[in-house]
Amino acid sequence: MHKDDLEMKWDETKISDNLKESAEELEIPHSLLPQQMEHWLRQQTASETEKGEQPMEENREKRDNRENPRRKKSYTRWWCTTFAAAACLALVLFAVGRNMDWNLNVHEESTFDKAGKPEGEEYTDADDQEEGTTYEKLYKSFEKAWDEQEKMEVGICTDGAVDDAAKEETSSESFDTDTSGMSTFDRGGALDADGSNGEEETSEDYGKTNQQEEAVEEADIIKNDGRYLYQVVHQNQNAGSYMVWIVDTKNGLKEAARIEGFEQIDEIYVWKDQLVILEPNWVDYGEGDDQGSSYSKIHIYNIADRSKPELYHTFTIKGSYMDSRISDGYLYFFSSYYTSRPKGIEDLSRYVPMLDGKPMEEERITLPEETDADSYLVMASVDMERPDKFADTKALVTSADQFYVSKKNIYVADTQQVSYQEEGKHTDSTKLFRYSYKDGRMFQDAEGTVEGTLRDDMALNEYQDHLRLVTTVEKREVQKVVDDISGDLMGYDTMDLETTNSLYVLDLDLNVTGKIENLAKDERIYSARFMGDVGYFVTFRETDPLFSVDLSNPAEPKILGELKISGFSEYLHFYADNLLLGIGMEVDEETGEAKGIKLSMFDISDPTDVKEKSKMNLSKYDYSEALYQYKTVLIDPKKNLFGFSAEGYWEDDSKYENSYLVFSYENGEFQEILKVDCQDSNWGWSVRGTYIGDRFFVTAEKGFIEEYSLTDKNKVRELSINKDH
Repeated sequence: MHKDDLEMKWDETKISDNLKESAEELEIPHSLLPQQMEHWLRQQTASETEKGEQPMEENREKRDNRENPRRKKSYTRWWCTTFAAAACLALVLFAVGRNMDWNLNVHEESTFDKAGKPEGEEYTDADDQEEGTTYEKLYKSFEKAWDEQEKMEVGICTDGAVDDAAKEETSSESFDTDTSGMSTFDRGGALDADGSNGEEETSEDYGKTNQQEEAVEEADIIKNDGRYLYQVVHQNQNAGSYMVWIVDTKNGLKEAARIEGFEQIDEIYVWKDQLVILEPNWVDYGEGDDQGSSYSKIHIYNIADRSKPELYHTFTIKGSYMDSRISDGYLYFFSSYYTSRPKGIEDLSRYVPMLDGKPMEEERITLPEETDADSYLVMASVDMERPDKFADTKALVTSADQFYVSKKNIYVADTQQVSYQEEGKHTDSTKLFRYSYKDGRMFQDAEGTVEGTLRDDMALNEYQDHLRLVTTVEKREVQKVVDDISGDLMGYDTMDLETTNSLYVLDLDLNVTGKIENLAKDERIYSARFMGDVGYFVTFRETDPLFSVDLSNPAEPKILGELKISGFSEYLHFYADNLLLGIGMEVDEETGEAKGIKLSMFDISDPTDVKEKSKMNLSKYDYSEALYQYKTVLIDPKKNLFGFSAEGYWEDDSKYENSYLVFSYENGEFQEILKVDCQDSNWGWSVRGTYIGDRFFVTAEKGFIEEYSLTDKNKVRELSINKDH
């Protein structure tokens, strides 16, 4: 099957503007672009340093000079002065110069397959109309937010340096949608039903991405199909220095192919004979315009011949990539798009989501009745069997940044912070939206609200048509601050912070059917995991209460047990029958000082009497990505294997250790079966591990792989992207 060529729509003005843009040589690193700076700053507002978090803060300061830009979660607290300095600096860099090289191709208008609704209901246009709004309503809804945003920006940089360019997300009518590399989609080379390449020998025993739902695939920076390794590589700070490196592991290690020239790569998928590359981008509107836009590209490659990947299609979506899934052969993609004040209501490109250079239709956009958001969650799906157009698109006006995708539903969580503009006692909350999905179609079915905020995606779980979640609830007393002399209102202050935790059970209409509130006063949720009728979650302040909860009756959830031990678990994983693995930190109960990473194995055979069966203190290590990003953990309970990278200082901070560690659990004890030193310049950040059979591979983002034998634990060989060993 051949795709139709795209029509190139050029005119003299666009060509001239493009040449002027391309002539400027100075380039802004992606991480310093205005929208990236503000996105980082926005993320920091979501968390505050509490007493239970202090042990980590001291250790983080030791690593400030080598902070990993990929890290999505942190305990760092920011202040208004930091915001002002960073925002102004971003704009100074932005004004110095830019290097643009983007094609002004306009993609052919997407069409939408009328796929069936869930439960066999037939899809009709009326289904979209029920969710839709109008551009006029959107414009009016955003006006207040734009006014407030501009006031804030004036207050931050009084010298006028901060202007509309500092906004995280704006839009562009012309994205880079160049698909000149499209090829015939060769179905003859597709993988077998089991996902292995039928013409070559592959293993059924290999490492897979650690994901929340077994049947719902998640993207990552490394993939493994039982023979080939696929890795996101970042060699240097130059433009276009990201690539996907494909390595053949048959009879050794040898490079199969490189897919090069990306400004940045967020994550990748390998699905049958297709490779999906998710690339973030930034484009400015052109000379004389002080605004620009971040957007995302979805590149689909045909890799039937692993040595000759061929670009098949590229999609563009307004906004910054947030998350994605592949379920039942469809890719579901989520981005966050912040609007900016347009020149007029007709200037849709500044406040309406754009897909392949075209504004989204009104009927596909949902504007909640009560919202002060100036941003969208943009959702799009692609049929991986025919990835040449969007299967469906939707947008929701929200600032949501957390997702949970079950086999049937997409849950979106939007944190509602405490208001500081009104006296009284206020509680933070989480607004939830449920979208059912099937065959690429997405349908908004329900919305609801619970008190408190979520720690992460793992705090959500669907089981037997009910959503279970745990939140940390903060209540604050807000008081007016009045000038003693003039009596003028100076602002508002908060008093008497009260922190508790709650568990909620909701039905598919997102109505609360059962709840347990006021748990673990002055503590916070640190991790959670659900399995069947039982849930487990950890709170922390000075000790680690591991709660077990009976969820068999959705109307009456009950606390079964509470185990108190030192430290806390940041990540929980069901390891085997009646065993629950915890990865976290050991903490001195008297001083609150962090004592290194801690492994715990809990015996959950009796949920009313959970026991810490075994523990291991990794005192040399005080940080690991595994504490914040579950996909960095390689884990296969059936193979009795788990691993992660860790780093830290020890012996009075005189020694630094950076290692990849692999463990098993045997005879009631943790066993370290492999330790790889990752301190030299080959490794860099984002060290990952995976395996094929009894061969274990440790990979580095700089383009370096070492192979070890799980049988004798010896190093076998290595491969560098710069030199084949």
